Amino acid sequence: MRPGILRWFGQVAGVALLLGCGAVDRPPPPTDSTLQAPSDDSRAPSEQAQCRTRIEAILRTEAVPGAPEFEARRTSILGRARGEPVLWAHEPRQTADHALPHRALAVRQALADAPALRRIEGTRRQLRHDPTLLRAVILREGYLYASEPSEALALVNRVSLADLFVEPKLFLLRGSRIDRVIRRAGRTVEYRYGEGPAAGQPAVLLLGDRVALTPEALARPLHRDVASFTESVGADRLMVEHQTEHAIVGNLRFGSTWVRALLDVRGARVTLACLDADRNLARGVTAWQRDTAARQRALARLRDAIGAAVAEAIPFDRPRGVPDHFSDGRLRPLWRWAYDHRQASFTHDEQTYPVFDGRGRPIPPQMCADFVFDTYERAGGSWYRPRPESPGRSQGRLDFDRYGIDNRRGVLALGEFAAKTPELFEHRWFTGAERVAFAERGRFFSSLSGDSDRLRPGDVVAIQGEKADGYVHQHAILVEATDPLTGFPHALADQMRWPRRRTWEGIMAEAPRRSLLYRVRPTRALFELVAGPDTVRPDG
Repeated sequence: MRPGILRWFGQVAGVALLLGCGAVDRPPPPTDSTLQAPSDDSRAPSEQAQCRTRIEAILRTEAVPGAPEFEARRTSILGRARGEPVLWAHEPRQTADHALPHRALAVRQALADAPALRRIEGTRRQLRHDPTLLRAVILREGYLYASEPSEALALVNRVSLADLFVEPKLFLLRGSRIDRVIRRAGRTVEYRYGEGPAAGQPAVLLLGDRVALTPEALARPLHRDVASFTESVGADRLMVEHQTEHAIVGNLRFGSTWVRALLDVRGARVTLACLDADRNLARGVTAWQRDTAARQRALARLRDAIGAAVAEAIPFDRPRGVPDHFSDGRLRPLWRWAYDHRQASFTHDEQTYPVFDGRGRPIPPQMCADFVFDTYERAGGSWYRPRPESPGRSQGRLDFDRYGIDNRRGVLALGEFAAKTPELFEHRWFTGAERVAFAERGRFFSSLSGDSDRLRPGDVVAIQGEKADGYVHQHAILVEATDPLTGFPHALADQMRWPRRRTWEGIMAEAPRRSLLYRVRPTRALFELVAGPDTVRPDG
């Protein structure tokens, strides 16, 4: 879990602030008028003046090269391939031809002009019996990295840790966190997390991850963990002016207020050095942080609830063997009856379905709208009790049934409920030119970037359009996180077959004529219900 805003607020009183990161395709930096609020503060050389002096000194030092090609395609990459939205100080380099063994070099050269997917698949197939050679070709200085969107997608979808390594344990750097992962052999060979909240779960390799055989080999990262930093201080956007090996000068956004800051860099971790803000501006930032603390806690609880559903692989509500959507939704009522009556399973059309998973956790079949309501309620402390406890739901801070909801199961009904409960949600339909089909990926991704905040973490977005079966379908998606550098909603979660964390490409590519239908945004009151006191965690 990333550090919470309250912990930071307690450590850095009053004038605490942030760091920055940038990309080639960023909007222009804020003007001086947006960065500085009027002030009658006439103190002698202040912290602000000292900070400006330090910033000017950093601006005179040599900048790191970054990864210009990656930044130029940043939203297209994040929209396709799952990964952390890091800032690159240096672009990871391929293993040089002269450093590759002859066989690995021959494979690279033979596939050099092939399309990305064929190149990755061909390399993986030809070197599958020699993971050392395979990772010498695939990884770049230990990173899973690409600056071309289709290659990034192919790497994430086709390459696993078990393809690249045979060692009993590895160390995985994601953002600024290092996890130990352990090789497990069974029907399939895979690596699983050794400790922490994800202990025992499969370890997937995402774009921007770095892998090594020892923690020491991860000591000089080429990236900066800007997502953890902005989240920990409550900023929602970051633009970089200047990045050096050990510092960043950047502009941070708190609501509608932009602030200039100097940031320290140690490895992948970024921290605040000083804030270029007068007393009035600093007070405004502190007020913003205080006002959004519950939202930050609620989003952390939502992530925990999503993670629990993903780990439990809660099944989609469609009977086995049914080829279409006409029977969707029939299993959950049967599951609930069996759960309430302490049954271990239930049947439908002579098929048997479990009520609990192998660890005694309840697994109520879900459709996509169920997933949205279940996730919010679970984050708010309301969820079905596991076995061997008595059946029933823990009564948490949030239960949508208390608001007279008629239909929890349909996407259109979800939108109608949101429109009728303005105390819980803001509701907005997308119309006309706003409804860009995913087939126009460039326009689609562009429409979700920038300062308009079209989608924010915690939002529910519905998509609609014709699928291959000729029917118009709706689907509901939770926005888990946005890129602090562009505002692009890169991390999504949904229920289709089972709960998953996915990208726009992963969700929409099967029916690219779909477009955004509506957005449902939680109000402050709903976030406060989910957040509760700082010590409460969601079940699971």
